[in-house]
Amino acid sequence: MKSGRRTLLALVVAAAVVGAAASCTVDGTGDGNSTVTADPVIYPLSLEYHGIDVVPDVPYGQDPLQQLDVCLPADSPPESTSTPTPTPTAPAAEEPDRVEVGSRPAVMMIHGGSWSHGDKATAAYRSVCQFLASEGFVTFNVDYRLAPTDPFPAGLDDVRRALDFVFRPTTLQTYDVDPDRVGVFGGSAGGNLAALLAVEDHESAAHADGFRIRAVVDLSGPTDLTARSTGPDGVAASFQRKQLLYLGCESYTSCPAAGRASPLYQVTQETAPFFIGHSTDEFIPLWESQRFATTLRDHGVPVTFVAVQGSAHSIAQLDRAMSRRVTAFLRDRLR
Repeated sequence: MKSGRRTLLALVVAAAVVGAAASCTVDGTGDGNSTVTADPVIYPLSLEYHGIDVVPDVPYGQDPLQQLDVCLPADSPPESTSTPTPTPTAPAAEEPDRVEVGSRPAVMMIHGGSWSHGDKATAAYRSVCQFLASEGFVTFNVDYRLAPTDPFPAGLDDVRRALDFVFRPTTLQTYDVDPDRVGVFGGSAGGNLAALLAVEDHESAAHADGFRIRAVVDLSGPTDLTARSTGPDGVAASFQRKQLLYLGCESYTSCPAAGRASPLYQVTQETAPFFIGHSTDEFIPLWESQRFATTLRDHGVPVTFVAVQGSAHSIAQLDRAMSRRVTAFLRDRLR
């Protein structure tokens, strides 16, 4: 553990040095690094959301966990508060490849919970959903199947299906969403799934040019689930067990799913721009997000990387300043 602490401290110092040398992205719109100090209050939880309607438990599949909530900006038309009429299991291929409907940007949110628990309707995630809606984004807050009952790739398959649902012409029309202005947001395990969606999004046939995701916000998402994460500077033994349960493996020595579930190894030049937030002393090692940011940049992908001093994990990083960085990034990329 001492060597791990020394490595982590070295990484923190490196992050600060790079942040000073690169373009400092306090507003969240640039391509660079910054190191900030967080306020302990989760800003979205401290607000009241007048005029923000939430359409709960919209099914995008047949499983009870294949549901999402929709948080609507205050200027939403009345019909947006109803559920789209097509059945959620209708194949996306039966509808047109691309329909020009809607005018508003949208974000699909994916909750955390070590891939084994968590809920879109918890106070924290509901408040983030409402916060994004209050900033003008139609926000789809997604549940998905969980390990160990449904190990990888069930969760990834579900969030991909949810994204397919977002891009259905009926959904775009009902919620007035512009299909060219859609981003994804995830924290912790949700950050991992959001990143995986983004690095594989170029394979989609559901959009004319193969791309659907235009921006990604990843807060504390694990990016390397291979044996590398079990080193002296890696995750704790308790989290290793959670990773293995999620991967459906007994050990890392024979676990082909580990690489497949690691967005670090799936990056392409077509990957959408990223905003990555990660605390300097949290239980997911800082190096995972640092290496991921470097790999993205090596492929020419714009990255805003914010290292947050302290141990705040995932959406706990969202104090007032960090929330503003995130919304500034989304506004810039989803213009």
